[in-house]
Amino acid sequence: MQRIKDFFVRYSYDSVKMMLDQVVLSIFGFSMAIATLNAESSTLLLWTGIASIIFYLALIWGVAWKMGVTDRSGIEMGNRKFKPFTGTLVSLVANIPNLLVAFAFMINTLVSDGTGISGLIGRLLNGMYLGVMTLLNFNGKELHYCLECELCTMGNTNGFDCLHAYWWTYIIITLPAILVSTFGYIMGAKGKALSGFMRPAIPASDRPTRQEIKEKKAEAKSKTQLKTNDRTRAQIKAEREKNQDKE
Repeated sequence: MQRIKDFFVRYSYDSVKMMLDQVVLSIFGFSMAIATLNAESSTLLLWTGIASIIFYLALIWGVAWKMGVTDRSGIEMGNRKFKPFTGTLVSLVANIPNLLVAFAFMINTLVSDGTGISGLIGRLLNGMYLGVMTLLNFNGKELHYCLECELCTMGNTNGFDCLHAYWWTYIIITLPAILVSTFGYIMGAKGKALSGFMRPAIPASDRPTRQEIKEKKAEAKSKTQLKTNDRTRAQIKAEREKNQDKE
């Protein structure tokens, strides 16, 4: 239990940040997908979908890489062990909404014929994948990639449904983010970067816990109080010496 508590104390902010990045990119990707669908251009839908996915995974990589960088000095000094799956666990926590949607979608599929509200939430929550999921169709046996092909133009899809109509899709699409987060953390902890732009602005330091932050604030406050008291004593002493000289 203590390990779980320490994990959430240290990395809860990063999980929430990944989750918020997903929401922001989902809104962006969903808007782009709807706009390109209205334009009736499968090619444009493909490229905007790929761009949304790359942008989203780049944000996830950045968060995971910074996590590794901040933990690096503690690992090198022996204050903490190197745990390569830290990025994996953080990403799994951030993807809890996706997994809950997939579970609700699965239950809804078993008890009814439609996708229900869970399918809508899944598409809204994963808008960056919507363009690609719309182009990929599945009929239970094989995948069909639709890019303005004659088959789909004629409406003869032979039972193919868009990939976002299947509950297991919302589990599969969590894998890219989990993998990127895993390798991003490892790269940061090893002091490696994909480019020269990804360098820490300041030397990496071991990330303090909330208790350590409180202790540092209390210590700083105590030092400030001591300095104030020393200054007051010095002023009193100076006044006494001044009065003695006058006498």
